[in-house]
Amino acid sequence: MRAANRQAVVTSSVWNRLQDDNPRDDADDGSASSLDLRRFKQAVACDLDALLNARCVDPDEDIERYPHARHSMINFGIIDLSSLSLLDPDDRALLRDKIRLTIERHEPRLSRVRVTLDVPDNMQRMLRFRVDAVLKVHPNKPPVSFDAMLQLSSNAYQVEGN
Repeated sequence: MRAANRQAVVTSSVWNRLQDDNPRDDADDGSASSLDLRRFKQAVACDLDALLNARCVDPDEDIERYPHARHSMINFGIIDLSSLSLLDPDDRALLRDKIRLTIERHEPRLSRVRVTLDVPDNMQRMLRFRVDAVLKVHPNKPPVSFDAMLQLSSNAYQVEGN
């Protein structure tokens, strides 16, 4: 019998399955068709990284007349937040909320998403933050955490799974 958390098998994302060179291989051989929890969390971290590094229009302003477009691929990514001051508590709250909403909107494998920002130092050119959520597609629905960083100079995000 498999260990409950570490070896439970879950199906990988459609994108990963489309990229699989050997889709007919047995699931236990480590192919992309199924993943253990650790590899699945790494795949989610990679997808979060891609999501946060994609830019979109602000759905609350530009596509208000098209409610279905808000959750479509036209809106994939996060709005450009480079004009925000990370030293301003209101701007940090806006950034935190936009990151959370973006993840909730486009990452269906996660639920109960919570984003926590570290308070930046005046001299830092980056903002560290943490994403806590529940992995709802896994049989045990374990809590997961991702450490992330926003590089201010390039407006690039880097997400790592724990």
